[in-house]
Amino acid sequence: MKKILLMTLAVSTILYAGPTLTPEVKALISEAKSKVETVSVAQVDALIKKGSVILLDIRDPDEWENGVIKADKLVKISRGFLEVKYPKLILNNYKKEDAYIVYCAIEPRSILAASRLKELGFTNVTYLKGGYKNWTAQKYPTTK
Repeated sequence: MKKILLMTLAVSTILYAGPTLTPEVKALISEAKSKVETVSVAQVDALIKKGSVILLDIRDPDEWENGVIKADKLVKISRGFLEVKYPKLILNNYKKEDAYIVYCAIEPRSILAASRLKELGFTNVTYLKGGYKNWTAQKYPTTK
């Protein structure tokens, strides 16, 4: 019975891990990661409580339906529309110099998005280590 349980866990882990990233994508993420800093769940929670940060949820709309990080300053902007919609969705209410934390489901999209925002002139951008999955696993507040 123990062997079956361990085998099921191993197979589930492999299936959940999703598609393997290509070497080119790994290189893009590695380069982007060298340009932006990461922040922990605890750090993000403290910054939210201070009201000193704007969260950018760059997941897709269907992912938002499952919940978002609870924060007074939250902008939902799908990664696919970041470059096109950031003037309207972000700059109508905030400045490029404000403090931003980008998050996605796990992490790769947020790394790429945070790096891209820096290229677009945002000066204080970080990303949430482990993304929304890490946030919820540690039982921090979410809302729908």
